[in-house]
Amino acid sequence: MAVPHAVVVGASAAGLAAADGLRQGGWTGHVTVLGAELHVPYNRATLSKSLLSSHRFVEPPTLRTPEHLATNRIDLRLGQEAMGLDIDRRLVVTINGDAVPYDSLIIATGSQPRRIVTTSNETLPVLRGLDDLALVRRLTATSRPVALVGAGFIGLEVAAALRARGTPVSVFGTKRIPLSSCVGDAVGRWLQDMHRAHDVHMHGGTTVVAVRGSHGDYQIDLDDGTHHGAEVIVAGVGVQPADRWLQGSGVALGAGVLCDEAGRTSVPNVWAAGDVASILYSDIGARRRFEHWTNAVEHGRQVGLNVSQSTTHPLPRLRAMWTEQYGHTLRAWGFREPGDIDVVLDGNVCSERFLIAHTRDNEVHAITACGVDRTLAGYQKLLERGAPRREFESLAAEQRQSLITSR
Repeated sequence: MAVPHAVVVGASAAGLAAADGLRQGGWTGHVTVLGAELHVPYNRATLSKSLLSSHRFVEPPTLRTPEHLATNRIDLRLGQEAMGLDIDRRLVVTINGDAVPYDSLIIATGSQPRRIVTTSNETLPVLRGLDDLALVRRLTATSRPVALVGAGFIGLEVAAALRARGTPVSVFGTKRIPLSSCVGDAVGRWLQDMHRAHDVHMHGGTTVVAVRGSHGDYQIDLDDGTHHGAEVIVAGVGVQPADRWLQGSGVALGAGVLCDEAGRTSVPNVWAAGDVASILYSDIGARRRFEHWTNAVEHGRQVGLNVSQSTTHPLPRLRAMWTEQYGHTLRAWGFREPGDIDVVLDGNVCSERFLIAHTRDNEVHAITACGVDRTLAGYQKLLERGAPRREFESLAAEQRQSLITSR
């Protein structure tokens, strides 16, 4: 009898977590992980934070040691970008022309950055991988002014990291208040003010319609009719699922790989996890994709367990994310929804220590926090089980009383 072969496409957080989940769940067959990059898998979350702010180049932390891979019999194949999938013959075709057979397949190819191309057909640099980090560090080594197009988490992290090295920075974002749809207006203004206090030129509420010129002499055209010069530009305008290699394969796609709450795709024995997975939640009748490190790890591991144990346990559904800027760590859980109001449960935004519930009626959809890490576990549990707002307020009151008593 042939030994079953599980293939994981993608060698980052979700893919390696899936491989671990397979072994933890009792998979005794072969496990192969295909990675597009030649680099040993590393922690991408550090690229726009400490690795960019450092005055010298530092290698990122690796995700798995050779000993771990050997002990768990995980065959990691680098430089094997997937280019196609044959679901009838159960083969993954790689950029090298290899055809890798599988019995069970886990798609964990993540996401790729959206690109900005200048009017002279030059693609602006982004910060997504280790090669990107080397390029951005080289472009910003002379402390020439840098323009960042995009004021999301990555754009703001890059701005903070570059300011730590003394680089002049301007940020161009489409929202008047950065990240307001995710963390609310108050926290968004706090972030905006913090960047301005560190001499970042914030240009909000405008859209870049064109970038002209070339490296060292760019012109940024905005939709309000203004123009801004720039010597170096880095793009950070979001990501999209890395699913083009699956087009025409028979795997259903739609802003990602369509799958159910357990990670099952439209094709038997083919699963998806991480940034690339578009998960249908039957209770809300909507799909969601998670583009954050913690979710990639949790989803990858659960899909691996489901495959190895022939189960359909749902993937964790609480979005978890964090950002580090100017020595502050901002954490957020859940999805802030349109129409939510932002209720301060602990501290206040001006003090840089706060916990905010994003709520409508009696429902809490998300929380955002800074400087209160020791008290977060209870709120996370309430959010996971969909507790009503009054329970969040009761917990906050209990913790305030406990703090007073401890003094």
